[in-house]
Amino acid sequence: MIKVLIVEDSIVTQRILVALLEDEPGIEVVGIAENGVQAVEMCHKLQPDLVTMDVYMPQLDGIQATRRIMQECPTRIVIISSMANSADLARSFEAMSVGAIELIEKPYGALQGNYSQVKAELTRVLKKMIQARPLAQLTWQSTRSTPPAEAAYGLDNEFKSEPLDQIPRDFVPAVVCIGGSTGAPAVLERILSGLPDGFSIPIVIVQHISSGFVPSMAAWLDSCTPLRVGVADKASVLEPGAAIVAPGDHHLRLVRDRKVRLVPPQPEARHIPVPSVDMLFESAAEVYGGHGLGIILSGMGTDGAAGLLAMRHTRAVTLGQDETSSVVYGMPKAAAENGAVMQELTPRQIVYELHRMHYNCQK
Repeated sequence: MIKVLIVEDSIVTQRILVALLEDEPGIEVVGIAENGVQAVEMCHKLQPDLVTMDVYMPQLDGIQATRRIMQECPTRIVIISSMANSADLARSFEAMSVGAIELIEKPYGALQGNYSQVKAELTRVLKKMIQARPLAQLTWQSTRSTPPAEAAYGLDNEFKSEPLDQIPRDFVPAVVCIGGSTGAPAVLERILSGLPDGFSIPIVIVQHISSGFVPSMAAWLDSCTPLRVGVADKASVLEPGAAIVAPGDHHLRLVRDRKVRLVPPQPEARHIPVPSVDMLFESAAEVYGGHGLGIILSGMGTDGAAGLLAMRHTRAVTLGQDETSSVVYGMPKAAAENGAVMQELTPRQIVYELHRMHYNCQK
């Protein structure tokens, strides 16, 4: 039985969530908190398996409450946010950077004739989240310092990863491709915020998240890094000092001349996540061969494993987030087990390696 604590100051939203969850097999609503202070107290008392967290609340908001819960009694926290409110979304991603593991839309559709669909999606997400390990983020979020230039350039051992014997020390990728799902947004923020101004290698990102959240996620990442971060469109090109994020309703493939192609999902391929990490990695293998760098981050399922293996077969460099730091060691595990991953690293070590590659590019 999954014990759920609902944290929400709106009586209407409280009632909707309770109605959606109360008769669902395998889920028990153990309490309702109307503000962040109550949320922290009830987490200590009730020890829920999962918390649904509002962002704007009196006394203690969702970001502060998430931070305190993760410090005092860590558990799985799912942020429930309104897509219609850009300020709400910006704060929602802040909550992910302090320990929340997922972001989903408020279930207002239940009031608009989509009750069964909203119920099915909400319960599906919450039941999947029970696989997440909330303590994983605590293994690296407490050491968030950015590698200084001397560390990144090999003069300080503090930031170095274990020796990567398979990766040439002078390796400079033409493109960095990153894919992730549950638990990955906070890692993306850690990676991008740790890169130097003028980072010399283009970055392309595929993140599994509700389609309507992608523009706000890109804006949040843009605010956290000296790089320019935006959502890809048909005119996008790969540029140094910039990262592009696949839109939530299209696949993204790399093509010649530093361009990208957006591919609409096919009805007959409903089993393929949109956007697909495999499609990004496979296109990187086709276009950039051994000059690509593929990185697979925390997430459920196996998306990205086959594509990363295709990259490795072309002698590209392939990295995976390590098990200890992964909120969900699903996608990295699948890639490691099929032989696609050359080395597993923590987010901190990934930042170090990207610094080193940037320095190689400057030589």
